Amino acid sequence: MHNTDLDIVLEAIGDVRRILGEYSSGQQPLNAALTLHRLVAVLDRNEVALALDRLKKRRTLRVVE
Repeated sequence: MHNTDLDIVLEAIGDVRRILGEYSSGQQPLNAALTLHRLVAVLDRNEVALALDRLKKRRTLRVVE
């Protein structure tokens, strides 16, 4: 199944919310460095970066039109 750019970004946001929820609820030991590493791993995925870039370009094109 091919995910759209919006699907990719929404999935990443969901992953980030889950990670932050685990950290803030105490489900995982409070380890800020590990949590930050997990967040970066999600947000720094190539597919997420590319999807964000494409979404930004489309938004800019709509404003210009």
